Amino acid sequence: MSSRSAALVDRNAALLDRACGIRFVREATDGTLGAGDLARYLLVEEAFVLTAARVLGRVVWESTTWSDLLPSARSLTNLVTEQRDYFAAVRDRHPATGGPAALARAQVLSDVVLRQVAEAGRPAALTGMLAAETMYARWCTAAAAQPAPRDPDLQDWVALHAAPAFLAQVDALRDDVDALDPGTVDDAALDRWFGAVLEAEIAFHDAVHA
Repeated sequence: MSSRSAALVDRNAALLDRACGIRFVREATDGTLGAGDLARYLLVEEAFVLTAARVLGRVVWESTTWSDLLPSARSLTNLVTEQRDYFAAVRDRHPATGGPAALARAQVLSDVVLRQVAEAGRPAALTGMLAAETMYARWCTAAAAQPAPRDPDLQDWVALHAAPAFLAQVDALRDDVDALDPGTVDDAALDRWFGAVLEAEIAFHDAVHA
């Protein structure tokens, strides 16, 4: 029998395929992503990591048992340590032109995620993060398996999201969604949150192209 999170991903398979087939993903995978687009991507992605940390902080706040709290706390720790360190190391190597405009266009992702969390709390936070991290697990795992002349900093970012530690975080999000009470959170709500985040991910990544 399919788990609830697996069924959610299956229902949104076409949208997930579209998100994983956007220009940014294609060019990051085959090594043709331009230096300007990479610099703008690193700028907007660093900004979104702050949003993701806030979202996971909300999950931690609303978790009432250790088993509920620890997976998101570990993911939050990763964001504020490993990922912050990554951006601090690469920032000066990739000065972005058109940064303010790209940030304004990319803000759609934070706006969608934060609005959903403000309206529905922990269930929306978990479901939205599952959408984002499922997308990244998929495209980065595929990219990591495909040799390409990528910028070393982009290669490190891809490898980070194809590593066992990150994939374990995605598995933990699936478990958290599976544990949501269907009587309180129906499948229509899961689809709404999951789909909205994937649509916003598409707009977010398109924002890096000049």
